[in-house]
Amino acid sequence: MLLFNLLNLKALLLIALPVNGLCFLLTLNLILMKNKLIIAVVLGCFAFLFFACKKETSSIAEELITNKTSISVADPSGTVGILSVLWDGDANLGTGVFKVLNVDAPADLAAVNNATYGKIWRFTKAIGSNRCEVHAAKNFAAVEGDDIYLGWRSQLAMTASLTTNALFQWKAYGANMTQNFPIVIKTVSGDFKLMHTAPGGANTYIWSTPVSVNNWNTFVLRIKVSRNAAVGFMEFWFNGVKQTLSNGTQRYYGRTLDADYCDPKWGVYGASSELIVNRVHGLKIGSAYADVAP
Repeated sequence: MLLFNLLNLKALLLIALPVNGLCFLLTLNLILMKNKLIIAVVLGCFAFLFFACKKETSSIAEELITNKTSISVADPSGTVGILSVLWDGDANLGTGVFKVLNVDAPADLAAVNNATYGKIWRFTKAIGSNRCEVHAAKNFAAVEGDDIYLGWRSQLAMTASLTTNALFQWKAYGANMTQNFPIVIKTVSGDFKLMHTAPGGANTYIWSTPVSVNNWNTFVLRIKVSRNAAVGFMEFWFNGVKQTLSNGTQRYYGRTLDADYCDPKWGVYGASSELIVNRVHGLKIGSAYADVAP
């Protein structure tokens, strides 16, 4: 608008001031040149800001894309995916996270405070009791084709050489049962054992390591859920290290779904004449190793 008014003034002066207008016009030309310079500078600033903002917007978009892909993780199993916890058995949530409490008197299950991990589950299988277990997991059911990970940490207090029936079970329920407990972790004469049970009841110990009592150990079990022995499989991590199994590989194929369905159980089963305390923390079921790793 300023430039338009100055140009109009210049035209009027050419008509109205034939004698003295020349000097004034020279002055006016200088003013016009100055304003053109100011306008050019202003336009240049706008252009700089426009391209700078465009570049910044592009950088932000790239950063958003980068951040989005960063929530996809490659876990030790080789799986890449979005983190997804399917069930959380945190002791702070109470016993409502379980389907059934299988606690035979005088056994006791309690949520207690631990100096390192906060609230944990303490399974106390007293002398004279054969079972102190939880049947999990409320609002979760594994079906044919599922690929799941179960993770937890455990501190076992007992005589190291004791044999138990189970510290963990992948237990079958319902009709047409041929395996009963397809997968079990137990102690046998001083060793932790990972056991697979085939249809008909044939048991195979697929992994073993010496029992470490009064120390915290971590467990992650991957289960490909299937009634087909050529499809179902297990993978296992102990204290954060993926284990080589009895077949010389890190994957053991076998039928992992029996009867109507299978559920996990944790605690202590067996050795009724002995006192066994199993402290458990970080119970989780997820769709990737990183979901559940203690």
